[in-house]
Amino acid sequence: MRAGATRPRWVYNARMDEIPQRVRVIRPHITSDPDPVRFVTGDVLSVGHHDQQWRSYVWCTDQSGHAGWVPDSYLEMIDAREATGLRDYDATELTVGPGELLDVLEEAGGWLRCRTSSGHEGWVPGDNVEPV
Repeated sequence: MRAGATRPRWVYNARMDEIPQRVRVIRPHITSDPDPVRFVTGDVLSVGHHDQQWRSYVWCTDQSGHAGWVPDSYLEMIDAREATGLRDYDATELTVGPGELLDVLEEAGGWLRCRTSSGHEGWVPGDNVEPV
């Protein structure tokens, strides 16, 4: 990139064949919930409202009483207030700083599940990283 040029803003494209294998953190992300929602395939969850910013996420409470945002594609609705988990899920977020390199494991609704160089796994917003 030439001197003085600005890097084009990378906007995450959720098509699975375009998920970068490795990303660099460009904006810090601090974990917001030290005790996130977790469930395994077949668990029944209480379901609330959709997030206003991340519209494909819905507020859920797991069988242990932990609540948090879950990609709606990971759920099969039983009725208006309950759903069954279609796959294992752990909403743990990573605390990361600019310059860190992360391996991308999957994408859901604009968030990337990544692994740090020390082996920690969790979610970061796709807007906070760029492909390497």
